[in-house]
Amino acid sequence: MSRLLDTEVEGIHNLTAREFTLRLRLPANAEPPQPGQFYLLKPPCSNDPLLRRPFSAFRWGNDWIEFLIRKKGKATTLLGTLRSGDRISILGPLGRAFPEPEKTTVVIAGGIGIASVYSLAPAYRADHTLIYGARTSGELVFVENLKTLFRDVHLCTDDGSRGFHGSVVDCLREFLKDKDPATFVVYGCGPEGMTASLTDLLKEHNIEAYLSLEERMACGLGACMGCVRQTAEGMRRVCMEGPVFHIGEL
Repeated sequence: MSRLLDTEVEGIHNLTAREFTLRLRLPANAEPPQPGQFYLLKPPCSNDPLLRRPFSAFRWGNDWIEFLIRKKGKATTLLGTLRSGDRISILGPLGRAFPEPEKTTVVIAGGIGIASVYSLAPAYRADHTLIYGARTSGELVFVENLKTLFRDVHLCTDDGSRGFHGSVVDCLREFLKDKDPATFVVYGCGPEGMTASLTDLLKEHNIEAYLSLEERMACGLGACMGCVRQTAEGMRRVCMEGPVFHIGEL
């Protein structure tokens, strides 16, 4: 059950010019999230923007939670100005999580989508391979941490500045050349265009998968219908029936 929580800012750590982590101290009775779930955050003392913004649970412990955030608008920029000791209310955990895998996993992360799938390795002690990509090497974050969490890490960049030259979908296509698709399940998250291309490739090879969709979510409770997405099973609310969907639903 999700709750509106009053939290205290422990600190902000700037990773790049655009990416930062926001760490909050949780109240003692807070329900822990599951991998793939999200929270709604809103900058304190501000009605502009009016609505909360969704952020995946990135890392957490018994009394704290951390979000990986990219500055791309007023809300995220304001969140980046918070200081230790500030108070902020958050709503969560929300949405459908990634299920615990029953076999080897191949995790696909595009850009800030790494926030949604980062917790899979520490939460689910399966055999994980990660394919993680960004536009350029400077946007790849927590690479050394990821190498300690995942058995294999394949990096890729659109401009070829680090790792495989191409998208995560291109990298997965190469990866599949000497693999049996029946032996693993794919978990993924990234921007809409990446997710669409990834869905096509996975269906082409009949690979079991669970994908987290990125969408604007105003209420997080399914009431406003602002995050409705067309799926194979009709219109679905990403905040309630998702954000994690089985490949057969897409």
